[in-house]
Amino acid sequence: MSALIVKGVLFALLLLAAAVWDIKRREIPNMIPVLILACGLLCFEPLNAIKGLLFTGLPYFLAAIFVKRSGLAIGGGDIKLMAACGFVLGVWAGVLQSVLSLFLAVLSGIVTAFIMKQKFEDVKIPLAPCFCVGGILSFAAVVAASI
Repeated sequence: MSALIVKGVLFALLLLAAAVWDIKRREIPNMIPVLILACGLLCFEPLNAIKGLLFTGLPYFLAAIFVKRSGLAIGGGDIKLMAACGFVLGVWAGVLQSVLSLFLAVLSGIVTAFIMKQKFEDVKIPLAPCFCVGGILSFAAVVAASI
């Protein structure tokens, strides 16, 4: 259980670092997903980790390729971050993270558009803070399910 706690603390701190970096600079440095992947080696389940990496990261990769709108942009850092999170969380918790994060991102966009009196399509928000909240909640759900 202590390795799972260490994994959770490291995962949360790295997600928080990605969120702060994305807010300040609108990018996520490559080192953060690499460190999250390394964090995923604690309490490692190979098949679940690889499937989580693919099933969590691939939808963002496809969205970045096929969705080209001025207000919606998924960058390479977002794709790498979510793939690394899928590696840590596994398939189902990675899907849960995606659902929670994207719900929070849409809600943030709506609130921002309302406050700034802009069209929703014109609002650009960093996604890493949403991924951070979704990832921490999903990891907590994984821990709660394993108790």
